[in-house]
Amino acid sequence: MIRKTKSFKVLTTVAMVSCMLWVSGFTAKAQTVNETEPNDSMETAQLIQANYETAAQVASGSRPNQYVVKGNTSKTDEDWYKVYLNAGIQYVTCNDNPFDYEIYNSDGNLVTSGTYIKSRLFPIGYPFNVSSNGFYYVKVKGMTSASSSYILLVGGPTYSVASCTVSLGSINMSGRDVTVPFDLRSKDTIPEGSVVYTISMSGVKSTSVNGITVKNLSKSSTVSLNNYSWDKNGLVSLNMPLKSSWQVIYKYNKNTTFTPKINLFFAYPVTSMYVNDIQF
Repeated sequence: MIRKTKSFKVLTTVAMVSCMLWVSGFTAKAQTVNETEPNDSMETAQLIQANYETAAQVASGSRPNQYVVKGNTSKTDEDWYKVYLNAGIQYVTCNDNPFDYEIYNSDGNLVTSGTYIKSRLFPIGYPFNVSSNGFYYVKVKGMTSASSSYILLVGGPTYSVASCTVSLGSINMSGRDVTVPFDLRSKDTIPEGSVVYTISMSGVKSTSVNGITVKNLSKSSTVSLNNYSWDKNGLVSLNMPLKSSWQVIYKYNKNTTFTPKINLFFAYPVTSMYVNDIQF
């Protein structure tokens, strides 16, 4: 586990951002299919479904549109799959043991190819462009003479969940509301496409303030946290990006001082970028 620490200034507030990222992996609720022989050529390719899970599904803990293929391959054993893909950016997501992959269109023209080298315990998603809707063919080939297992998804990215904690410094309530800004837009170690689904606040007593409001300035979305528990669930439909400029508004109740932290729980697409544990 690697930890990196640094401080940064966000507008008028010095904040410490700590992102604890963990992959949920391929869940038991996913649709899983095992490789079926013969599938050693384009003509005998095994038909599979494209992966089209969503951030909302992983946030709810149910992934009915996650389609996982499990198989075994070697240098002398090619496995072929046939899958219908929509035009646009798609992903081949790989896990388990190393293998080579190639993707062809229905005319037999190579669309993309690559090598998955197992470097961690988590999946890696490789993007490629699909020019038009239609069936595509995926060839998987092992890298050793011995047979080894692999895990494959083709289509949209698979998602993981993580949490980001921001320390907002010392807040002094003295006769009026207090607004605290923080900015995560330049944080390259936060995955692109991260969507917040739960917000909670710690370090604030139930009687310290008369309410807490959180604003995502990228989406012009405003969330009022539940009084006393200072949290709010079910936010994924707002599509609020984590990499955004934010504001926290503490509504005055009495003169007091506290040191709060905001916790942002989010879902993000797994690509070739994966961060195990970060602290800024």
